[in-house]
Amino acid sequence: DDVRYEDRPGTMNAGWVAAGFDNGLADGAPIACALHPDCARPRKHAQAPRSRKFSTWCADRQAKAAVDIEAKGAALNLDFYEFSFVDVFGAQRSKLVPASRVREMATDGAGFAGFAAYLDQDPSSGDVLAMPDASTLTQLPWNPRVGYLACDLVWQGDYLDHAPRNALRAMLRKLGDRGLTLKTGVECEFFLVDPTTGAVADALDASSKPCYDAMALMRRFDVISEVMTAMEALGWGPYQADHEDANGQFEINWDFDEALVTADRHAFFKYLVKSVSQKHGLRATFMPKPFQATTGSGCHAHVSLHDKTGANVCADSSGTLGLSPTARHFVAGV
Repeated sequence: DDVRYEDRPGTMNAGWVAAGFDNGLADGAPIACALHPDCARPRKHAQAPRSRKFSTWCADRQAKAAVDIEAKGAALNLDFYEFSFVDVFGAQRSKLVPASRVREMATDGAGFAGFAAYLDQDPSSGDVLAMPDASTLTQLPWNPRVGYLACDLVWQGDYLDHAPRNALRAMLRKLGDRGLTLKTGVECEFFLVDPTTGAVADALDASSKPCYDAMALMRRFDVISEVMTAMEALGWGPYQADHEDANGQFEINWDFDEALVTADRHAFFKYLVKSVSQKHGLRATFMPKPFQATTGSGCHAHVSLHDKTGANVCADSSGTLGLSPTARHFVAGV
């Protein structure tokens, strides 16, 4: 939206204010939150201060998102919504919300006990609130009655700094202030194992050099093809899958995109692969090293910086290895 602010009182409910949520003003100027690129950036306050606060402006945005989620979900005939986030150990956490309450929950947030997940909190910390991002609404391919939503975590009126999605969005915001966008692509590896024994599920997959093994790949065609078909339907652009370097190990690749989009898809990809595998009587694991004697799983990340025109500022045909000075400084910083 082209957000414009007027001199008007905020629309936060009394409960949020009592819980310490900010009124969105600092010395009469709107506070710009740390995550949203256009939050509290009206023309008359172009230099509004940054804050971790989930301000009035964020609350207004969230209320509009809740209406959007409800409308899109109704068009998809969704009965339930899964409010999800990834904790600091990469575990997927979620709550299931019925369609009849989704606008309310999407506006106010779904409460989670942070200490019960890996969020580095204790029982005295109180709840964190999961605020869904409407742009991530995804109908589950294996259960079309349910819509998945990636959420940002808010705690005591602030965005929870160390929540993975918040941390990424804050860094992307800083890049955006410099006129840059980060784009990424990932290569996710995983093993398919027997859920009872924990061993590689395919007993015939025993070659000493199994990478790109055609027979081993096609023996798992049912799982791999179902995952890729779902990815195509979601518009991710999957373009190849292969058997990887270890027995029972596979990889699926899809098109790169802006870093937050790729990160959200990466989290959902793990959920997708695990769910489809379970449907076929298998267990998928993304553990880095499930078997001591074989190659472990990694996740190559391809990264590039782009300016406001979309041009890749990392490329320079006259530079060493085709890299621009910006790219070299970026690599040095990483």
